Amino acid sequence: MVFCEKLNLLMTTLSISNSRLARALSVDASLVSRWRTGTRTPGKKSEHIKTIAGYFSGQAKMDFQKAALFEIMGLDPQRYDNDPRMLAEFLCNWLAGETLPNVRIIDRFIGNLETFRQQKPVPPADKSETDSPAHLFKGMPLKTEVFFGIKGKQAGVIRFLSAVAAHPNPCTLLLYSDENIEWFSEDREFLAGFVRLLTHIITLGHKIKMIHNISRDMAEMFAAIDFWLPFYLSGAVEPYYCPRYREHYFRRTMFIAPRVAALTSTTLAGREKSAANFYCADRGFVDSLTDEFNDFLAMCRPLMHIFTGNNTAGLDSLLEKFAEQPGHCLVLSNSLTAVTMPDGLFDRLLDRAGIKGETKENLLSLRRANYKAFMTNLENHRYIEIVSLPSPEEILSGRVPVESPHLFGGAALCYSLH
Repeated sequence: MVFCEKLNLLMTTLSISNSRLARALSVDASLVSRWRTGTRTPGKKSEHIKTIAGYFSGQAKMDFQKAALFEIMGLDPQRYDNDPRMLAEFLCNWLAGETLPNVRIIDRFIGNLETFRQQKPVPPADKSETDSPAHLFKGMPLKTEVFFGIKGKQAGVIRFLSAVAAHPNPCTLLLYSDENIEWFSEDREFLAGFVRLLTHIITLGHKIKMIHNISRDMAEMFAAIDFWLPFYLSGAVEPYYCPRYREHYFRRTMFIAPRVAALTSTTLAGREKSAANFYCADRGFVDSLTDEFNDFLAMCRPLMHIFTGNNTAGLDSLLEKFAEQPGHCLVLSNSLTAVTMPDGLFDRLLDRAGIKGETKENLLSLRRANYKAFMTNLENHRYIEIVSLPSPEEILSGRVPVESPHLFGGAALCYSLH
């Protein structure tokens, strides 16, 4: 194969687009296009060859991806143990047309094809061998329950959550579904039962890691977040999303309680109403799905950061990073924010709330950093506050309590007026 064929094969295998590769190499997308069509070819000693090899070896994060690249080059992945240190070097030599320490996969395939053509036809097997092929396919019998369609999926989910609730030891549930959420949201009776069971499970000490599909339309996304928000605020749910998610013909659901049970389904998009949903408590089956979920989770990023109660470690640094992000800012709060507050007023409010010493200095330092970022951002972007304040009658009647200042939302320290 020539360079353009090799590059096309790499990009197809790892689903890399022209624009994505161009951004990674800091070149124009038209150059990548010319490489792929063969109208331009980088020299064997070109830095582009090394950079391309390094990029693709870095993109192959999963073992199966590394194995695929070794196979493409005609190398035995087991021999090199998918060693990432050697993968980039081999890719560089392969793209440059250098000899690799093994035959190329195409040559091997052609050789095997010629050998096959020269072989004599294999005579039919004895009838005794074809009647009972079970000796060739010895699978492990599993006790699996199958639930069909939407009602079946709902019953399977309740079956799964009930098994988790009955298990003596808390675990971390692993949840993912990119199916249409109608099966979940439109049956109020099911939803009520689901909420009761999930709440009970959380009170028993179980945690949840959940991967959201952010490719849904806006209405579905807000509906999902609205439902899960109370559970997020309990601190028991960690939400994630996959930045590299792509729409596929198939839809997948995985509800897993490691070492306990799993409910899973795979169906063609639009066929969810007749899909088979498999519930299984077999240890090997559940372990296999858990490994698959964790490999997927490794590609994901946190959808949001949740801080509850005394769990505020890292909140200050996160708020600073948020304030430093350039762009328009919209703040929804029940009080005026600290970033637009005069220094003297902010200081007096801290004293009034009894906040002193190191805690006060940390809050003042955070406010100064946020204010600096706020002024810089205000030069080119809009800042909008939507504030819901108590009525004058409530304030004059004394029914509005004075609350301790606290950090709220992205970068605001909120307070109540008295």
